[in-house]
Amino acid sequence: MRKGNWLLLSFLLVFFNLSFAQDHHDETTSHEEETHVEEATEEVSEADANKAEVKAQILHHIMDSHDWEIVGSVVLKLPWFFHSSRDGFVFAANEEALMEKGYAASHGHLYALKEGAAEHLHHGEGHGEMHIEDDMIDEEASMFDLSLTKTSLQMILIMTLLLIVFISVANSYKKRGVAAPKGFQSLMEPIILFIRDDVARPYLHHKAAAFTPYLLTLFFFIWFANLFGLMPFNSNIAGNISVTASLAVLTFILTQVNGTKDYWKHIFNTPGVPWWLKFGIPLMPIVEFISLFTKPFALAVRLFANITAGHFMVLGLVSLIFIMGNGGTNPAGAWGIMPLSVLFSIVIFMLEMIVALIQPYIFTLLTAVFIGMAMESHDDHH
Repeated sequence: MRKGNWLLLSFLLVFFNLSFAQDHHDETTSHEEETHVEEATEEVSEADANKAEVKAQILHHIMDSHDWEIVGSVVLKLPWFFHSSRDGFVFAANEEALMEKGYAASHGHLYALKEGAAEHLHHGEGHGEMHIEDDMIDEEASMFDLSLTKTSLQMILIMTLLLIVFISVANSYKKRGVAAPKGFQSLMEPIILFIRDDVARPYLHHKAAAFTPYLLTLFFFIWFANLFGLMPFNSNIAGNISVTASLAVLTFILTQVNGTKDYWKHIFNTPGVPWWLKFGIPLMPIVEFISLFTKPFALAVRLFANITAGHFMVLGLVSLIFIMGNGGTNPAGAWGIMPLSVLFSIVIFMLEMIVALIQPYIFTLLTAVFIGMAMESHDDHH
């Protein structure tokens, strides 16, 4: 074979070998890139799942429910008791008994099920919540839920504690009379005198004695609720808008019931305002009437937001450890963020201790201010 043919054959062999190697390298690179993309996608999906789980944990801690998680897997299952237009009064000790009676609960809501729908129910990923389809619900059945939740049970416990504390203090006053207080009485007396002398009397004047018991109850209930909400194994009831709204409604009722004729005149016929703002374009009466509701609304939202915000911050800071740890796959990230998370959590917790005392004082003070303003009359200034 000629020398030129050997050179041509060698060139072709080298060319095909290089082409094959390049194709193999491209396939290998493409496969590795796809593998890296799949791994990155799995990591992103796992990170999103961790974040979703953290979010569910935080919301589950804040929101009300029928299950009171004491610690770990120790859960207090509260019974269900409600009136249904379909079956009358219904009592169920747990969710299994509830489903046997044709009802189910999910995310704090009670649903009446159609016949046979209970067999198709399954638990979702978020804390075992039931996944209920719309076609499973019996829309014709109406219900009035009277069941205990962890919030209502916590309220009962706090009210019981308040009764024990104040009956004990009252008995101490009966026994000791005007003598110097001792023990628990010496702790409670300065707070009681502070609410009476610095909150009730300056704003309620000669009616202070009539409202001091309510103001004391309001202050200590909110304070104890805030303190218990910061302790383990307890529910944060001041972080429930329905609780703070109920307290604000009581303030609203007391304010309007005790309103004098001058109070109502100031709302519908504000003195010192041009007539056309009162009767031509009734701007002032509308503004004053709306203010009747904005005051208690601000009371409810202020207490709810301040207490809930602290819990969200602490839970969020602690959850950073698990988010950075990526479900245990990145221990370096978890250990790296842990000192900062713990440090800032302690700082926020200490601030919460201060807020837990300030917020009941503000709520009680504004209640006294609103009631005192409603009871003012021109006769009081003469």
